[in-house]
Amino acid sequence: MHLPPFSHYQPASIEGAVRALAEHQGAKVLAGGTDLLVNMKHRVELPSALVSLSRIAELKGVRREGEATVIGAGTTLKEIQREEELGRKFPALVQAARAVGSYRHQTMGTLAGNLCQNTRCRFFNQSWQWRQARSLCFKAGGEDCHVIGRKNVCFCTYSGDVAPALLVLEGAVRVQGPQGIRQIPLAELYSGQGKSPLALGPSEVVTAVVIPEASAGRSHYEKFALRGSIDFPVVGAAVWRGDAGVRIAFTAVDRAPVRALDLEEALRGQELTDAAIETAAALAGKVAKVAPTTVHPVAFKRELMARLFAKGLRALR
Repeated sequence: MHLPPFSHYQPASIEGAVRALAEHQGAKVLAGGTDLLVNMKHRVELPSALVSLSRIAELKGVRREGEATVIGAGTTLKEIQREEELGRKFPALVQAARAVGSYRHQTMGTLAGNLCQNTRCRFFNQSWQWRQARSLCFKAGGEDCHVIGRKNVCFCTYSGDVAPALLVLEGAVRVQGPQGIRQIPLAELYSGQGKSPLALGPSEVVTAVVIPEASAGRSHYEKFALRGSIDFPVVGAAVWRGDAGVRIAFTAVDRAPVRALDLEEALRGQELTDAAIETAAALAGKVAKVAPTTVHPVAFKRELMARLFAKGLRALR
């Protein structure tokens, strides 16, 4: 498969990238390209222009700012794995980066690229020829969501590995656009809509991830995939444990990564015995609106949520 025609821009600054996005309607940001370029080859995404961030040096690297660790949006997943301090402070983040795809995905893919990847569905992420066998789904420009049989709605699933780890670490993202720079909790990056999963404004670019030092310590990420060396997660679960209690998040179970606040509350103040973990695990599958966007039954994914959550929590005892 070959790429469709598009214009290509390589600005040397964040301001230049914001300006290029504003000047070219239909343009998209190109980071590592491991998600976007595949979608373009399948003709499920057809941007008129790509604005590459590869030459913007200020988007790369890890630094300390006050009581927070700041990671540049263009830092690759492999570079994150090589940062020993990240491994000591935020093990779930490094484990999630290591869980992404193959070695080549990790050397090309970036932190923000993984956070900002498109949602996925067995009816959407197919070749153009495959999709001609039925009417286009709502995400691809039609009217119906083939997953749930309703019109004007999309249940495509968010499947990034890194987001749940950063959710339990209470990470935030810095975003720069024509109106300047803002910092938002990671959860606010996501719209919860399958068709347009990111809540970014026009021409905005994610420039960094900010993790508070208070989240340093015990965290863990677990993933189940059919082919561990390449596949997106069927389910992924991140857990964090500290003086404030337990924090839990899931991926590949809803239209955005899910922070399991009700489950966290159910565990508040409890000793993490096997009995307590198993009781909580029975609630884990109920924290998201799981839809059959993959070939895996909903019941199977809910059971995976319970098992991965329990496994991750036991790893922190």
